[in-house]
Amino acid sequence: MVKKSTYYLFITLLVLFASLSEAKAQRVISTDTLQKSIPKDTAADLQTTVFYSAVDSTILDADKQVVNLYGGAKVKYGEISLEANYIRLDWAKNEVYAIGTQDTLTKKIIGLPVFLQGSDKYDSDEIRYNFKTKRAIIKGIVTQQGEGFVQGKNVKKDEEENLYIRNAIYTTCNLTHPHFHIKASKIKVVGKKEIISGPFHFELNDIPLPIGLPFGFFPYSQPKEAGKSGIIMPTYGEEPNGRGFYLREGGYYWAASENIGIRFTGQIYSKGGWGLGANSQYNKRYRYTGSFNLAFNRNSNGDEFAPTKRTDFALQWSHAPRSVGNSSFSASVNVASNSYNQYNSFNTQQYLSNTIGSSVQYSRNFGQTVRTSINLRINQNTSTRVFDAGTDFNFGLNQIQPFKKKNSLGDRFIDQFRIGLDFSGGISMTNQVGDPYTRYEFDVYPRSSNSLRGTIQKPFIPTGADDVPPGVIPVDASTLPILWEKAQTKFNYSIPLALPNLKLTKHINLTPGVSWSGNMYTRSYKYTYVAADSTVRIDTVGGLPKFNSQIAFSASMNTRLFGTLRFKKGRLEAIRHTLVPSVSLSYTPDYSDPSFGYYQDVRINNRKFINTEGKEQIGDIRRISTFDPRTMSYGGASGAVSFGFQNTLEAKLKTKSDTASVLTEKVRILDNFGINGSYNLLAKEYALSNIGFNLASRVKDFDINMGGSFDPYLYVADPLFFDIGRRTPDYMFSQGAGLARLQGFNFSIGRRFSAGKPKPKENKNASEAQMNQINRNLDDYVDWNVPWNFSFSYQYSMNRTGLASPQNISGLSFQGDISLSEKWKFSVTSGFDFKYKGLTYTNMSVHRDLHCWEMNFNWTPIASPFYGRASNYSFDLRVKSTLLQDLKLSRRRSFYDKGGF
Repeated sequence: MVKKSTYYLFITLLVLFASLSEAKAQRVISTDTLQKSIPKDTAADLQTTVFYSAVDSTILDADKQVVNLYGGAKVKYGEISLEANYIRLDWAKNEVYAIGTQDTLTKKIIGLPVFLQGSDKYDSDEIRYNFKTKRAIIKGIVTQQGEGFVQGKNVKKDEEENLYIRNAIYTTCNLTHPHFHIKASKIKVVGKKEIISGPFHFELNDIPLPIGLPFGFFPYSQPKEAGKSGIIMPTYGEEPNGRGFYLREGGYYWAASENIGIRFTGQIYSKGGWGLGANSQYNKRYRYTGSFNLAFNRNSNGDEFAPTKRTDFALQWSHAPRSVGNSSFSASVNVASNSYNQYNSFNTQQYLSNTIGSSVQYSRNFGQTVRTSINLRINQNTSTRVFDAGTDFNFGLNQIQPFKKKNSLGDRFIDQFRIGLDFSGGISMTNQVGDPYTRYEFDVYPRSSNSLRGTIQKPFIPTGADDVPPGVIPVDASTLPILWEKAQTKFNYSIPLALPNLKLTKHINLTPGVSWSGNMYTRSYKYTYVAADSTVRIDTVGGLPKFNSQIAFSASMNTRLFGTLRFKKGRLEAIRHTLVPSVSLSYTPDYSDPSFGYYQDVRINNRKFINTEGKEQIGDIRRISTFDPRTMSYGGASGAVSFGFQNTLEAKLKTKSDTASVLTEKVRILDNFGINGSYNLLAKEYALSNIGFNLASRVKDFDINMGGSFDPYLYVADPLFFDIGRRTPDYMFSQGAGLARLQGFNFSIGRRFSAGKPKPKENKNASEAQMNQINRNLDDYVDWNVPWNFSFSYQYSMNRTGLASPQNISGLSFQGDISLSEKWKFSVTSGFDFKYKGLTYTNMSVHRDLHCWEMNFNWTPIASPFYGRASNYSFDLRVKSTLLQDLKLSRRRSFYDKGGF
């Protein structure tokens, strides 16, 4: 390597000598990578300086004004750069020529030219470019235009950046030898706007297909943060007993801006059904994120003699802004027709779900003391068709210490006294204007309105999509006056008073409290017993708002107890039991006394019996709330003792390896086991509440949950109380009938198995909004990096009232997928209903990764027996996004609406 000072002196003398000599010769100027330049003054047509360099050697022909660059040659002129193994720079013609060279060892061509102009890149076999005219002649070009790739043998490039290509192909496959392409004799790439083709045909794996057109037009634009606008290819399939053959989820994606993108889709069925939809994802960095989805479907079964048409709609809106200052706003709106999920949903969870909830919330705090909030809510059950909506508000004052001095350093006993305020209210509206089955211990007038009065409420199983339970009316313009008339306005207030804590012992604190609360109603009820029919007549009373209020006193105590059982042999060193008992006392005066006006004593039947005073009595008496017929009081003043026990159990084990850095490990045996209940010291009857219990544990990655309640009181058969029986104030154990009756029980166990846990995805080519959307919905994609995944869950529940037969629900659900190879994945979702002894909703899908394409086949052999749904299948073959290609993810197109009408 020549020293730099000597090199510069040598170059200066050489240039001076060349200018004086008339001899014509080529001279070797450089044998290193030092960069040289041609000043723009040297050639009047150059607009800026040309920089060039070479790794091997640089040969200057001063007379011809030509520079030959060998080995790793580079030339840079403004925003243009060129790299190749050989470059000839001719500044007399303002021209540069580049080509690859043959490797003497491998006999392969290396260093093929790579031409860069701004963001455009051109790979070629040979290129000639003129700095003055900005035109180029290229051979064997490969260039990316938008998300497509253009290849051609002979190419001309003009000064307006248009490309004229002969024997060209256009594809979205990023391989040198693509899987598919459009082949044309001539293609013109117009700037950065579109690609225009002459006659072309389609080739798949080099097989010409009889698909072509006399010309083609392919618009494209530069990549944007929101993605690329373009056509969405539909999915096709068949619903054998439903709407017929279909094309679904086809349409257009509009990348409106960097912050928002919108999918416009449609669907059409061979038997006359159709649908439209719009879906949008939007994001403003550091401000908000959200999504919006609107769907409208008009379905028809296509029956020639008895056609059935159905209109379904769905609206979802989710908005989550970043909180600013002391205020926050959020929205989660989900509204749909009752049959939308069952007949139109493409998602497994939506298809199986029967509850839809929406809420819009706004809250604002003023300083550290005042808090306010308001929300709108809509809830609906697509199985029972029950709909309720309303608005709620809350105004509150955080607890303050009125006796604490402003600059006090410590807390005096009286400083612990605190007072606060909560005031809330709302308007609620429901379409359940009557009870399909009684929810009371009495029959409601008139008896003939419902032959099932008095029986235990059973699950409503519709035989058709339009079946509505008794007492539930549809929600439309004609029923709005009825819904508004039965709407209930309610206001609540509460003034909590926190008294100073009292330390009873070192580990036990006593916390007393006083609460003053009340309600305001716009409607009340009057109850009249109809002896002739043995029913209770319920009349609605309007007029001025009605109030009730009450004062309650409370005190609570809690502590924590530990017990350890140690072992001397084996890996098990100790078992530790933690017990957290809690006891609270509360006193509330007898506000159920009719003199307050909050409850009414109402006769409910004609039963004759001997009461507790030894006298014959006709008819049971119940105290029913003046403001809610469903609320009854079985006692007067309440002096309740509430109790609870929370338990945890863990083991301490020695590690299996003697060389481990940690010698022992803790294993959780029981995460929580709790028992709770209360006893009313002042009640004359039914003093003890139901005893509830709950259990949660994780054993060898199995999640186990259990819970239920016991009723300690005796039920006896009584025809006036139907199959439920009559509840007596006698304890079961006092009558030799056992300790308590299991009233409700639920149990679940589940586990997930996989070869690896899915990790958040990253990609430098994607925007933050795109990656957030993907990582929030990883379950909606096929992850080819996880070879298999399986999860299952078993649920059992039992509920019963009194002597009535229990209502049991028992089912197993499971889902999983397995990558049969790097390119094949099989998925299945199913379950088994042990009550009805049959398979539940079942879906199978096959995914095939075809590099630049993806294939999905979905089959639903079993849908829902209640709605008469039929099985169906769908097939989807489409070009993949380059974004998902880099992520090794494929968008799931499974769980399509499974049939039938």
